Amino acid sequence: MINNDKKKITLGVSVQKFKNKPDNWKVLTYKRHTITIEELVNLICEGHCICQNFKTTSEIFGLREKTIANFDFADCVVLDIDDTFLSMNDFYLSLKDEHKPTIIYTTYSNIDNVNNRFRLIYVFNEPIRSNEYYRGIANTIVYNIQKEIEGFDLKDKTCLNASQQFAGNGNDNIVYYYNDNILCPTDFGFDENYFSNSDSILKKERKNNIQTDLESPIGNTEFMKDFWGMSYKRNEEEFIRKYANVYPFLEATPLPETDTDTPYILLPNNYIEIKRYWYREPQIKNGNEVAYKSHVVKLKSGNRRKLLYDGCLLRKIMLPDITVEHLLYCLVCERRYYVDNQDKVITNKILYQIAKDSWSDIERNINIQKDKRLFIVNPKYCEKYGISKQTARNIATKMLLDLQLKQLYDTNLSIKENLESLKNQGIKIGKSSLYNWVKSQKI
Repeated sequence: MINNDKKKITLGVSVQKFKNKPDNWKVLTYKRHTITIEELVNLICEGHCICQNFKTTSEIFGLREKTIANFDFADCVVLDIDDTFLSMNDFYLSLKDEHKPTIIYTTYSNIDNVNNRFRLIYVFNEPIRSNEYYRGIANTIVYNIQKEIEGFDLKDKTCLNASQQFAGNGNDNIVYYYNDNILCPTDFGFDENYFSNSDSILKKERKNNIQTDLESPIGNTEFMKDFWGMSYKRNEEEFIRKYANVYPFLEATPLPETDTDTPYILLPNNYIEIKRYWYREPQIKNGNEVAYKSHVVKLKSGNRRKLLYDGCLLRKIMLPDITVEHLLYCLVCERRYYVDNQDKVITNKILYQIAKDSWSDIERNINIQKDKRLFIVNPKYCEKYGISKQTARNIATKMLLDLQLKQLYDTNLSIKENLESLKNQGIKIGKSSLYNWVKSQKI
């Protein structure tokens, strides 16, 4: 993105202007104008309609010339936002600065917080010369909005084509903002390699589903076929079971195998895990006896996509050579077990986009909280000896403390001096405990 308040764009501006929404679009005629952003805003406020540029034989053109087949070029992408849950002001403020439209204005039908309707205009640095390229950019912008505004959906899909026309707003109650943002398709993560920015066909043959956006990193075609054939809840568990041994559900840095006679598994310095939050539900058993059942706190609407995306970035640190399929499998497990998706907003398509974007993201840094634990309990030890995790933890703590003391205790120093030295090295032990250990070691 660059800032340029002198930028001029070319588009069709209606010869007619309207105080109210046009009721007969067929009679509109357009003329090509090359104008600044501020001049465009003024024309919109006067009630002029706008459209993209088309190949015409005359200076004035109308509905007959305004077709996809006749599309010439566009300097901007226009999106209609209808019946959304945010007012125009809240919508605009919710977007990242680098993703804010160049112009945003309320339409004739807008009623704040009742019937929120407004229009977005994104001005680009280079002309868009094919409808396929235009649709690709428009869809990518919509996807970015969905990442930044949870629950957003584009109701009017017709605006994704370059052949549409858009009313201005000559009403006195119009609200508008504009800036000097001149955008580039890559600002939104748009992959230009899959489209031809010309009036020819696509550079690459594309299939009719989203998998082709990431065809090169995908190696397991059977996995992807099963993924796209999976319906939410209906056969999700079957999918998870089928690939459980191929793509383990990664929730922490993989740890080395530990024998069943060792009660602990030492954690490496780079160990990280995805944090879960739990609550305890009291349950009455045997009369007045109260028992508690633990339940995970599921991710709710508001920041689900961001947390799922962050989880993928963490998994890339846990397993640097992780594949897109593995990330996608983990996302399916996350949705199944840790996401409140009763509204069915987190679709397979959303999971795929998150996996794709996070896998290729090499710029974003994520804050990692270092795990302060030295070890975790070895579950195989508990299973072998039939003991609880707490008992195994106590045994492990004692064993590791013994190993540390054997390495760090200096026989040339007094117990008091050793106590101070151990404290400085982060070893927590009381004077009496250290004395008993020294005695047991016959030092």
